[in-house]
Amino acid sequence: MPGIRAKDRATYRERLKKVGLRHTLPRERILAYLDRKNAHPTPEELYQGLRKKGYDIGLSTVYLNLHVLRDAGLIRQFTDPKGVTRYDGYSKPHYHLACRSCGRVEDILASELPDFLSPVIPEVEEKTDWQIDGAQVTFVGYCPRCKRKQ
Repeated sequence: MPGIRAKDRATYRERLKKVGLRHTLPRERILAYLDRKNAHPTPEELYQGLRKKGYDIGLSTVYLNLHVLRDAGLIRQFTDPKGVTRYDGYSKPHYHLACRSCGRVEDILASELPDFLSPVIPEVEEKTDWQIDGAQVTFVGYCPRCKRKQ
């Protein structure tokens, strides 16, 4: 298959298998598309991106598989500062930077920041009696381009 290396294909197959999902080409292609730094497409943007790569995939197939992959925990769904639903499948631990003005969303690797969540999670668990198994952090502000305009 053009565009996805054999090693990466095996990784996506294993990720799907690990959560009990059957491997399909649409799922593999969606995972591969989303597993890039700073890729946060809407379903329509994802559909158009896959079509541009030459993949014959329907919009309803994209929506269906986004929900399946989200529910299995392989990708994240979030709402950007403009209220638009976006998807993220970047597999390296990271946080988001979101611009209030233009809606741009970028990734910042967790390894580039101090480990600020480790002491917070046990405190949240103690105060709420919840068992926390993850957190999504979004830093909201203005991107360099919009900051210059102010």
